[in-house]
Amino acid sequence: MARMPRIARAALVCALVCALVCALAPIAQNLLAQTGWGAALRSVSDRLLPNPQVTMWAPRPDPDSFTAAYADATGAGENYVYLVDAADGRGGVRELQLIFFGGKPDGEGWLEIEARGGSGVRYRPCADSDVPPPPR
Repeated sequence: MARMPRIARAALVCALVCALVCALAPIAQNLLAQTGWGAALRSVSDRLLPNPQVTMWAPRPDPDSFTAAYADATGAGENYVYLVDAADGRGGVRELQLIFFGGKPDGEGWLEIEARGGSGVRYRPCADSDVPPPPR
């Protein structure tokens, strides 16, 4: 049997690695989602990538509408992950991931959110009168 050229071997190895990654990706995604690492990785990557920080507003999410929950670092409580539709001061809307540490939100009122990418880096409750007209 003739020996395979070096470039052909490299292409074959690359194709095998890509096939393996594609086969394992759904399993890894499910494991990350169940443990809370998926939300944490999204949050960290949004902070590290050069995304501009934008102030946005969103109604507080319903307490039971979380997409994931995982034990907090102390083991004493749980962190809850929510996906909310938030709007900037000009009315541009995007889905943001918010992590509520140690408990669920009460679902009443508004949040002012400092967003980077698809994550809320910081958020705080705000009065209805503090929300600009477009997000309302």
